[in-house]
Amino acid sequence: MEKIKRLYPLVFHPIVMEEPWGKENIAIADLGIEDSVVAEGWLSDNSIGEIMETYLERVVGDEVYSYYGRQFPVLVKELDIDGEMPVYVHPDDEIAGQRYDSLGGKELWYIVGAEPDAMIYLGFSQDVTAAELYERCSNGTVRDVMNHVRPSAGDFFMVEPGIPHSASGKMKITVIKESSELPFRLYDKHEQDRETLDTHLAETMDFISYGKYTVPSCRTENESEIETIADCPEFRINRIRLADPVHSFSEQAGSYILYICIEGEASVQIPVSDAEGRKNTENRYLKKGEVMLVPAEVNDFFVLPVDRSTVLLEVSAGKREDADSYINPDTEPFLEGEDYEGLEDEESTDNEIKPGKVSGKHDMQWN
Repeated sequence: MEKIKRLYPLVFHPIVMEEPWGKENIAIADLGIEDSVVAEGWLSDNSIGEIMETYLERVVGDEVYSYYGRQFPVLVKELDIDGEMPVYVHPDDEIAGQRYDSLGGKELWYIVGAEPDAMIYLGFSQDVTAAELYERCSNGTVRDVMNHVRPSAGDFFMVEPGIPHSASGKMKITVIKESSELPFRLYDKHEQDRETLDTHLAETMDFISYGKYTVPSCRTENESEIETIADCPEFRINRIRLADPVHSFSEQAGSYILYICIEGEASVQIPVSDAEGRKNTENRYLKKGEVMLVPAEVNDFFVLPVDRSTVLLEVSAGKREDADSYINPDTEPFLEGEDYEGLEDEESTDNEIKPGKVSGKHDMQWN
């Protein structure tokens, strides 16, 4: 019987896209049109889509697979901005699913570096109407009614669906988002076709947040080694200042983990055994700007700093409630006074429905 090959940490070839406002470097994406391709190892030259089709829950974990199926749930890219980005807005999961058969556009922006002229635009600084928004998008003054934030390296911004957002100046941003590309543009000074922008605007008018938006605090003085900067159903993100080795261990495969190297360099070491049972270690390096996917079945490994100034972002699956939002759990199974022809008795003797199996947790242990 042929031995099943164990998956290993994966690094992908970058997909580089030139834009009028700079450059977009996609580190991992499973969108079906242009998927990321593995750079090394026995899975090299396979796309993330092909890997998901073949290895399923071994890549992402049982719970993630049961919710997302064969699509890898997260996209990571770096924006190298030197100019003026369009003003974008994304739909939520419900609208994206109903209209476009896609996930929504929730994302986190992590500022890798920013020059003094850099600016983030996020949400409206005052209430606006749909008519006013249309006029401002047409004449190029929409940023005048948006919040202006001067970013610094290490800042992070959660960009919620329905919130208009943009950036200008010179900066680098790591974007972690749902695996979806629905980049509706409200305003784009580089777009010459007014009809295209009008179409985008018309598509978004019913899911834009028109009210005044208060930008949440995006700076922290916390110098702890590990800090959670996002925790939502779509993803959980920790910022790790990797001064000492980290041991990640679980008794069973849980979630996939993505490591994004913001500063320095790290290595991921995996205990392995050869055919004779002798123990050894596989070592894979993660350099600044790279992203590594650790599959869910790789559930015992160490992350070590090569450089003492190493900073990583660790991305894993967020927690989702299993309950159906359309079902009121407090509702009685049978209506009083109705005749169900003995079904009430059958219901009481049936085996109780058990909740889904809970995946093994991901424990961070500092040595």
